[in-house]
Amino acid sequence: MNRPAETGPASARAKAAVRKAAVRPVEVRIVLRAPRTPYREHAADNSKLIAPIERGFAVLDAFLEQEQWLANQDIAERTGIPKATVSRLTRTLTELGYLTHSETLRKYRLASAVLDLGYAAMADADVVSLARPSMQDFADDNGVFVALAGRDGLDMILFENCHSAATLATIALGVGEHMPIAASPLGWALLAGLPEAEQAYLLDRMRPHHKRDRWMLLRQRIAEAAAQVAAKGYCASTGDWGADITVVAAPLNIPGRLPMALVCAGSPRLTPRTKLDEQLGRKLVTLIGQLKKRAAAQI
Repeated sequence: MNRPAETGPASARAKAAVRKAAVRPVEVRIVLRAPRTPYREHAADNSKLIAPIERGFAVLDAFLEQEQWLANQDIAERTGIPKATVSRLTRTLTELGYLTHSETLRKYRLASAVLDLGYAAMADADVVSLARPSMQDFADDNGVFVALAGRDGLDMILFENCHSAATLATIALGVGEHMPIAASPLGWALLAGLPEAEQAYLLDRMRPHHKRDRWMLLRQRIAEAAAQVAAKGYCASTGDWGADITVVAAPLNIPGRLPMALVCAGSPRLTPRTKLDEQLGRKLVTLIGQLKKRAAAQI
C-alpha cells in the first residue's frame, strides 16, 4: 500500500526512529526458561498486564464504531480512561503514526499505520498458524530455539518462536522482537531469498545507516550468507548473536505471502557446532519445503 509523502515534526521523528533502529546492535542472550504454567493462570492474573499498553489499545478500539473522528472527551467516555491520560495517549499515538489529528476539528482518527498492521496480520497469520506445530516439533526433537520472522522496514520482526521442551536453557528472543536486517543471520537469509532488484533496493536504504568500515564488513557477511543459501539452502554463523550462540537460517518464500525466514539457534556448549550447521541446516531446508507444500495446498 503506497502512502503519500509525510512532512513535519512527526515525520522527522519517525525517520529518526528508523535510523536508530537500523544501527542498533543485536543483543541476544541464553536464559533459563521458566516452566510453562496453564494459560488460565496468566489470564486471571491482571497484574501481568502493562497498563499503558492496555490503555493505548483501548484508545484505538474506541474508533471501531461508526464515527471516524473523535475528540479526547469522546474517547474518555468510551474507554473510561481519564481525559488527561487520553490526551497523552492520543498525542503519542499521533506521533507514532497510528492516529491523525485535525487542528480544525480538534479531533483524531485512525491513521494508515493501523491499516498496515492489519494487512500484515492478514497476510501472515495463516502461515504462522500453519508453521507453529512443525516448529515446536523441530525445537523439541533437536533441542534448539526456533523462530519465524519477516521484514518490518529495515528490521526483522519475530512472528513466532518455539522453545525446546527438553531444556530450560533457551534464546532470549520473544515474539515482536526487532533486529536489523543487515546485522542478523535472519536478515541475511531473508535477503538471500529476495529478487535481485529488491535486494539492491534494501541494501541501498541500509547503507547510509552504517559507517563505511562497518558497512563493508556487513556486506561481506551478507554476501557470504547469500552464497551459502545458494549452495545449501541455508546460512549458518556463530558469534553474531553472541559468542555462545550458533544460528542456522533459511528463507521461506510462499506465493502471495510476505517474504519470511526461519531460524534455529542453540549453544555450541549444549549442541555441537557441526550438528547445528550441517544436520540442522538440512533439516531446516526440509521443513521449509514441507511448509511450502502445505501452504500451497491451502491456497
